[in-house]
Amino acid sequence: MVMSFFQNQFSKKNLKKPSLPLTSLDDYLDLAATIPGWVNRDELSYKAKIANKLPSNAVIVEIGCFLGRSTVVMAGVRKLIGNGKIHVIDPFDASGDAFSVPFYKLITNKIEQPILDEFRENITNAKLDDYIVVHKGTAETIIHDWTTPIDFLILDGDQSPAGAKTAYDQWLPFLKPDGYICLHNSGTKFHIPGHDGHRRLFLEEIKPPLFDEIHTEKQTSFARKN
Repeated sequence: MVMSFFQNQFSKKNLKKPSLPLTSLDDYLDLAATIPGWVNRDELSYKAKIANKLPSNAVIVEIGCFLGRSTVVMAGVRKLIGNGKIHVIDPFDASGDAFSVPFYKLITNKIEQPILDEFRENITNAKLDDYIVVHKGTAETIIHDWTTPIDFLILDGDQSPAGAKTAYDQWLPFLKPDGYICLHNSGTKFHIPGHDGHRRLFLEEIKPPLFDEIHTEKQTSFARKN
C-alpha cells in the first residue's frame, strides 16, 4: 500500500498542466498536482492562505522542496501579490531519513536529469524564477550563513526525530514574532518510527505560550509564533 501510494505521486506528472499565463491560485494548485510530491490540495490551499496574508516583501523559507510541488504554490501566491521571496533549502540528492530515501529514489530514477535541474525546470515553466532563491544544502549547512528574519518557516526536510529537532532549534530563532511555522507529516496518522520527527515536534513544541493559531490540515500543521 505504501509503495503504490508513492508510485502514484509520480504518475500525477502525467496530468494536463494548466495553460499559461497562470492567473489564479487554482491555476498554481492545478500545476502543483502535476509535480510529484505528497502534500495534497487541501494542505497546499491552507499554506497558500498563510502565504497570502504575510506582510509585503515576505521572506518564506522552505526546508525540503524536492521537485517543487509546494514551492510553485507559495511562489505563485507571492507573484499574484507582486512581491516576496521563497528561499528553498534542499541538497537535491534524494537524501533524507532512512524511511524516505527509497521513495525519493523511486521517483527520481524516472527523471532524465538531475533533481535540481528538474526543480528549476518546474519553476521556470511556471515563470516563477524571480520569486525563488535556491540554497543547495541542508538545514544544518545553510544556517551558518543565514541572517534574514523569516515570515513563514516550512519544515519538510529530514524527518528523523534528531534531524527534525535540529532544524527546528536552528531555524526557529529567525522566525519573526507573528510569523508562521509549518510542519509537514505531523498529523494524527500512524507514524513509522524514525520518520516521526515532525509529529514529535508538533506534540512537544508547538503549543502556547510560544505559539497560537495552531491548526492541522490533513497531515500538515501550522502555528503562529507569539
